[in-house]
Amino acid sequence: MDPLCKQCGSAMSGSATVAQRRHIGLQQLEAIAATTRGFLGPNKRPKFIQDEDAGDAVLVSSCSRLLEHIELDGSVGQLLQEMVQAQQKVFHSGTGALMFLAGAWSRVALECLNRGITVLDIKTAMRKGLELCLEVCKQSAVSVEDVSCQKLKERKPTPALKSEIQDSEMQNMDVKLSQNLRLTLKHSRHFNLQTENTQTALNDVSRIAQAVSHGCDSSMRLVLKACKLQSKIAEDAQNRSLDIQKLVTCLIPGPSEEKSCVLHGFVTLLSVEQASVVWRLQGQALNIALVNGDLCEKYLHVGFNRPANVVHITDRANMSSVSLEERWIEDALRKLHELGIDVVLVSGRAGVKLKDQVLGANVLVVEGVKSSVLSDFSTRTGAVAVSYVTQIDENCVGRGVTVSTWRDFSGKNDLVAVSIVTASTSLVTAVISSSVSAKVQSLEDQFWSCAHRLHQALTDGKLLHGAGTTELLCIQQLHQSKQTEMENPQESVVLELMAEAWMDYVSTLMLNSGSVASKAEAWTAIAHQMRLYKDGEAISRDADEAGVYDNVTVKSEAWRRALDLVFLVLQSDTEIITGVSEGENVYSELMYL
Repeated sequence: MDPLCKQCGSAMSGSATVAQRRHIGLQQLEAIAATTRGFLGPNKRPKFIQDEDAGDAVLVSSCSRLLEHIELDGSVGQLLQEMVQAQQKVFHSGTGALMFLAGAWSRVALECLNRGITVLDIKTAMRKGLELCLEVCKQSAVSVEDVSCQKLKERKPTPALKSEIQDSEMQNMDVKLSQNLRLTLKHSRHFNLQTENTQTALNDVSRIAQAVSHGCDSSMRLVLKACKLQSKIAEDAQNRSLDIQKLVTCLIPGPSEEKSCVLHGFVTLLSVEQASVVWRLQGQALNIALVNGDLCEKYLHVGFNRPANVVHITDRANMSSVSLEERWIEDALRKLHELGIDVVLVSGRAGVKLKDQVLGANVLVVEGVKSSVLSDFSTRTGAVAVSYVTQIDENCVGRGVTVSTWRDFSGKNDLVAVSIVTASTSLVTAVISSSVSAKVQSLEDQFWSCAHRLHQALTDGKLLHGAGTTELLCIQQLHQSKQTEMENPQESVVLELMAEAWMDYVSTLMLNSGSVASKAEAWTAIAHQMRLYKDGEAISRDADEAGVYDNVTVKSEAWRRALDLVFLVLQSDTEIITGVSEGENVYSELMYL
């Protein structure tokens, strides 16, 4: 069993917030979430997950990766994993806050139950508390234009990121100078046309990127380079938007992190045998075919239903010495040869025998290609993606593809980096390398997190103050709301407990970021800030000067998902009523299902 799983199990069994064996689900949720506190904030503490049976170990530095590599037997763990995966799939960030708040708010619900507050009152008050916090986000959000114009003084970027920002500023000066030199027409039919200065992202994207880098400056530097390359390909130097769908990553263990770069086109690692085909094909205009699925004889597309009461005689008795797979491979090779196809991109896997056969036919087959890459090649070359190779005809073949070798790593890991491009493709590949093989996956996660944060910032058009500032405003709002008259006196108790959960969040964030030496010091600083607010001073926004900002949508969705998960587990525990002793009338008002 995984050591971390044992730690989770011991924490679950040791929870003493509520009477033994009552509301086990909330206790489990709190215990699992407690294992990820080190992932909150910019200075994450990686964990090694060891598989004692296989003897392997993996390095993880995010909640989603952690949940992928530990055994979650219970339904609560499965629900948590699904919720985290949903957040990760859409935003690639916010999972740390989601898991922390799921645990903290589980503790709030447990404490409320321990004080005799009904489930209905708990859900009503906590939902109100979340709405108050979301209203704080709405009121305190700042536009990306304001962020890009600020002088981010205190938090100095790394030299690499700083050089990217300076390059952007120089390009911005060139654009403004060229606009100032234009003739101004006072009387013209074009007088009412707006200038290009109205675009949000002239070159201020670099400053916005710095604001949402969250300490991952090297990864954000790659994202900025990808953004610039996309703009260059589109021949629009002033359009600094980032198209996530046109980004691809290629992981190369071995070279140092300084060798990471961005390249035009689709770059992937192939075996030396496949690279030999590339060497023979490079310098030519090639034909391409796209297969959306697996390239093998037994593959059936999603939704395929076998006809009932039909028996395939050839499956029962082989009437010839040639197997069905060999016959299918012959048909596939004949189809590729007749249509003159040189490159086949496959979203799934390709059969081993087919891959061996196509090498001799000088056909390059690339597996595991993202659907967005297939879509781009379809648009740029005119190719039509098919589910089966036998469906390919002349109308499905794309043209104008070139292949070339980029780097040969055959001396280290028997792999060769190959570039597949078209003249008009807008695909950009981020080549991520590291001399520490276990770190490559974490670097890729950092890259995608930075890319999605920047993309989301430009999409939302506004940001939230980071470094715990928004959460401090939530604490302030909850305290203020608690002091007003309420119809239900229990509501103030729940809001107070939610404020304490936020204080735990901010104190953990401060501790992990290194701004305080202990949780006690962090709590003291937060309490001091709250006292200043009571004396009439506003919440200090040190994050403005430090240049730390968060995405509005990402944060809001993480908060909602966390509370939805707590409510789901709370309701399930309540309906099941696990471990209630005889004679207790605590849940007598509930109907047993």
